[in-house]
Amino acid sequence: MQPITDINPYLPDTQQVKPDRIGGNGHIHQPGQYQNVIWQTRARVPDPFETALIATLEQIFEQGIEQLDQLVNALNQQRVFDRSGQPWSEQSFRTFLQTNGF
Repeated sequence: MQPITDINPYLPDTQQVKPDRIGGNGHIHQPGQYQNVIWQTRARVPDPFETALIATLEQIFEQGIEQLDQLVNALNQQRVFDRSGQPWSEQSFRTFLQTNGF
């Protein structure tokens, strides 16, 4: 029996500019020949930037903020900026979500 890991090692890396539309076909879904991987959607453990962003987004959503403009404003007010340290814009946040699949 193999130990449970925090990632699904069969998924492609999501750090690419354009998301892969094919996924892990052939590695995950071979009928009768696949292992049930606990973390089906994680190809890697979230890095510190992603962990901080996720925690902040959870707090923002708990406040009832759901509109993109309000979400971006809340992130910037809390000084949770993009990877390059720049304040978010609606477009930069959309692009981030499309690329990272969150």
